[in-house]
Amino acid sequence: LRAAGRTMSDSALLAPAPSGAAEGAAEGTVNLGEGTRSLFLRIAWRNLWRRRLRTWMSAGGLAFAIFLVSFFVALQAGVYGNWIDSATRLMTGHLQVQHPDYLENPKPGNAVPSATELVRQLEQLPGARNVAPRAEAFALVSAGERSFGALVMGVDAEREARMFDLPKRLVAGEYLPRADSAYLGASLATNLGVEIGDEIVALGSSEEGGVAVLALTVDGIFETGQAELDRSILQAPLTALQSAFEMGDSVHRIAIETVDSARVDEFAATFATALPPTAGLRLLTWRELLPEVDQSIELDRISAIMVYWLLMLVVVISVVNAFVMTVFERTREFGMLMAIGMKPNAIVAMLATEAVFVWMFGAVIGLLLCVATVLPLRVAGIPLGGFEEFEEMATRMMMPESLYPKLSWQVFTQTPLIMLAGTLIAALIPALRVRRMRPVDALREEE
Repeated sequence: LRAAGRTMSDSALLAPAPSGAAEGAAEGTVNLGEGTRSLFLRIAWRNLWRRRLRTWMSAGGLAFAIFLVSFFVALQAGVYGNWIDSATRLMTGHLQVQHPDYLENPKPGNAVPSATELVRQLEQLPGARNVAPRAEAFALVSAGERSFGALVMGVDAEREARMFDLPKRLVAGEYLPRADSAYLGASLATNLGVEIGDEIVALGSSEEGGVAVLALTVDGIFETGQAELDRSILQAPLTALQSAFEMGDSVHRIAIETVDSARVDEFAATFATALPPTAGLRLLTWRELLPEVDQSIELDRISAIMVYWLLMLVVVISVVNAFVMTVFERTREFGMLMAIGMKPNAIVAMLATEAVFVWMFGAVIGLLLCVATVLPLRVAGIPLGGFEEFEEMATRMMMPESLYPKLSWQVFTQTPLIMLAGTLIAALIPALRVRRMRPVDALREEE
């Protein structure tokens, strides 16, 4: 009762002053306003602790929701980064320079000219970690009496090994140690019936329409776990393929790995300015090269957002319940405030201020818990092992052994601001009753 009396006593100071006093204090209007705002905040703060348990329960619910959603947003950011890196490090890269028609029509003539100099220029740009040129040709690969179609890729062995994971999938032999080496998938090697040291021949069409012949020695065999790749990919030294298919210094792709996959769009603008304007080349991001990965990420993000919104809605409903009880318990207090001249909008604003204080408690606690949880996991990671089936799936999809959450601006802003909006709505819904309240009826209300 004493706390309620002090609150109403302080609130009385917010009532409009008599007109004579207002005219006599015209010069002190600014100071009075500042004092009023300070008093307003003190009253809202004091009101919170009239029901300490209810305040802490509301703040705790907000803290739990903010912690849980923020942690999973951080985990998603790390998972999506791993997905992108795993997909792009196999063969694609974050960016690719191509002839404008090559993606839709991969014929030998749709090539990037003067590739050596362009690769050198791209390597020197800020944001570039690795750059690797590639020439490609569809050919009939033969060994003895067996023949199978394959995509023959001419690569720079040193750059390829530094940038991509395919050379790391070696299961037998070496990765392109000589100028006539062949590095092929395990299924293709089985279909051809070849082993390390056997000779194979690739027959294709050159840019001029003639027959291109590429004689190679099997020096390495890889296995990715993806049957389509293991039975259709063959890599050879870039110079050997360029010579056999009469390509000169042209290539079909220049793959680029940036220092941060999350900033690909930013780096793409920089790389686009380095392309020769007369060549009419095209710069593609991993989203255009791997649309299925981008769609999978978006689908996963949408499904997660639905769960997050449901969780936050449940918490907001609990806050609505807390403020409904607050309005009913303080009906006589509000009636007294209106009777001494306080406007209903001021009372509603006071309740909104109390809601902001509750949100601040919840946001600070929730974000601190999130940071305290994410920081150690950024270093230690969340291991994916423990289940044989899951390990097999992770190996097949080339997922990392551990997941590493990633802090971002969304973790600290997105969820807390959404919960702020929800908390304010939760406070304003019951506060609308104050606007319809009549002082005489409110003063008669039984507590």
